[in-house]
Amino acid sequence: MTDDRRQQDFAERLSRISQERGGSVTPDQDKPKKDISDFNYNMPRESHPIRNGVIWLLFLATVGTGGYYGWNALPQDVRYSLTSLATSGGGLNGSGMSPEAIPETQTMSDQGPVFASPRVAHAGSDSLALGDIVTGASLPTNDMTFGTITPIIRNERCELRTVGSAEKVTGVRIENALLSAPLYAFSDQQLADQMLENVETVTKGAFESDPLAGLAGEKTSLDVFVTDTSAPLYLVLQNMGPGVIWNLQVAPNVQIAHVAIIGSDFSGVTNLPTDTTVEALLVGDFIAPHQYGADDVARSCMIRPWRMPQADWIGSLKSEAGSLVFQNQLYSYTKGFEAYNRWFTATLGVDAATNMITARDAAHVLLGPAPEAPFAYSTLADQDVQLMEAEHLITGTPAERVAAAQRLHRDLLTAALGGDLAALNPPAMERNSQ
Repeated sequence: MTDDRRQQDFAERLSRISQERGGSVTPDQDKPKKDISDFNYNMPRESHPIRNGVIWLLFLATVGTGGYYGWNALPQDVRYSLTSLATSGGGLNGSGMSPEAIPETQTMSDQGPVFASPRVAHAGSDSLALGDIVTGASLPTNDMTFGTITPIIRNERCELRTVGSAEKVTGVRIENALLSAPLYAFSDQQLADQMLENVETVTKGAFESDPLAGLAGEKTSLDVFVTDTSAPLYLVLQNMGPGVIWNLQVAPNVQIAHVAIIGSDFSGVTNLPTDTTVEALLVGDFIAPHQYGADDVARSCMIRPWRMPQADWIGSLKSEAGSLVFQNQLYSYTKGFEAYNRWFTATLGVDAATNMITARDAAHVLLGPAPEAPFAYSTLADQDVQLMEAEHLITGTPAERVAAAQRLHRDLLTAALGGDLAALNPPAMERNSQ
């Protein structure tokens, strides 16, 4: 193992080669004015305390541990989850508990609610499922295909189309979408950044070279059921995680005048009604990747779509229970939302919380009242997509997508290393003491 290559020289060479080789995967889109995304592709881990509790109880019963000793052998978060199930009311609160004793659940995370399919996020307090909204649902799979993919030319200025006097602003703000969207879209900059991260991992640690690590750019999708007939709608679709294909599901008599996409990664929309206009803002085109405290100051273009923390978030409960980590985190989220809200209100004329459905993660969202009778589901398969422009767009079967992304990564790294991947991890050098 050796680190005799200067990282700065390597970075400059890699960046230059990535620019020269921008057209190596087809179909490519025109080079955007800026080619950055501030998302790092790390999906949140799922928490399964109830399932884990059942597994622990079965294990303890098998080995014969019982009573007081068996109960205390359970992990603290599992004990708390099982206790909360057995008590009336069942509501979580941080009163008198340590932060470590307050677990995430399958429906509530540290950063807010999670709506996995078939649950539907909506403005009401009652529980809605997919079958309450649509019939004939056929959810996207990892091997489905799209129709024509048309680039959305991202806004050059940090502004959106003015809201019409008769239009109603509504929309969605999430972290992650939970349905499949089998395509990759990423920039030259993301590709180069991932290569540098891979190289640093290898050269600074005892690892074999893996030029294919960290494949970037895979999208997810989310169903947006729109039933609000009260006015022509101005939809604002916002997320801070991986790029989302927003699959619009429009009920009869609904009018969608305009769709504005604000995302931290390359996102798109499908099933767009005829005559509906669309525009897109990529967060990284206008502001740097998030750093603690950096989003707290007022400025004209703070478009990172933060969500305002709520009292029922597990993070809020941990903060109330004394966790300094979550107190700092929620302070950052609150200040970030306030900064975003200043931009949103100045641009669209309404508060960022107005008519918005928010969650950390969701598969389906309802904008408007639950329909009297479910309407037909619009599948994502074979639909045309309008997608934020990016240098690299890869479709095909799962194997074809992975192979194409691997070729891109391998070719770029090979060129940067002068044609020999072995140079990344050369054999150890022997020293002659004489």
